[in-house]
Amino acid sequence: MKEIFWNSIAEYNAATWPWQLAFMSVATVLTLILWFRPRTWAKVAMKIYMVTVSLWMAFVYYMTFAASREYSNVMAIFWCLMAASWIYDLVTRFSTFQKSGKYRPWGIIMLILPLAYPAVSLLRGCEFPFMTTPMLPSAVALYMLGMLMAFNRKINFFAFILILHWAVTAISKIRIFGIPEDAILAAACIPSMVIFYLQMLDTCRRDLKPSYGPVKILIFAVAAVLAGCMAIA
Repeated sequence: MKEIFWNSIAEYNAATWPWQLAFMSVATVLTLILWFRPRTWAKVAMKIYMVTVSLWMAFVYYMTFAASREYSNVMAIFWCLMAASWIYDLVTRFSTFQKSGKYRPWGIIMLILPLAYPAVSLLRGCEFPFMTTPMLPSAVALYMLGMLMAFNRKINFFAFILILHWAVTAISKIRIFGIPEDAILAAACIPSMVIFYLQMLDTCRRDLKPSYGPVKILIFAVAAVLAGCMAIA
């Protein structure tokens, strides 16, 4: 199982590395435009990018190169749902991609973290193509999470929930497939989850039932459980 997993990654990297560089370049350019000179067209383009990269994960990565793995079709469906969440956002124009000063430093860190995937692989002694890249599913999910954190005035909560779910599943892969790089996504999701849900609580704390205090405790308890699962993995 582990050999099949890494062979599929190697085949994917060897066959698609120019496309991966193209995706990363587009993401970099759009992120910089939204950060320094936000334009409506760039916001639309970023959502189209999110749809495209999600479908890439579904049909190119899982249905083509990872087709020999168990449950690859389920993973492809998951990324189709991710694409659907961004299509919904594109149609409704819900996410504004406006910067928020409160969590901006954390957002910057998370946008850079996908680059840590190949760095960790190299430190572990891996060589191309048997290594992780920023265009693997967990790294892409981490980039999406970074965008939601850096531009969090109004965010796509459908995508956010799906990313959290993916992070939980990534925890099990750390030991089963020998991919410690996935701990980066899992670790990043825990504080992000706390921040987003506390922020949501603050907007409706007067109407909460149960009250604000118990719900806040529950959020921290869930985060602690996830952190414990990651530590055990």
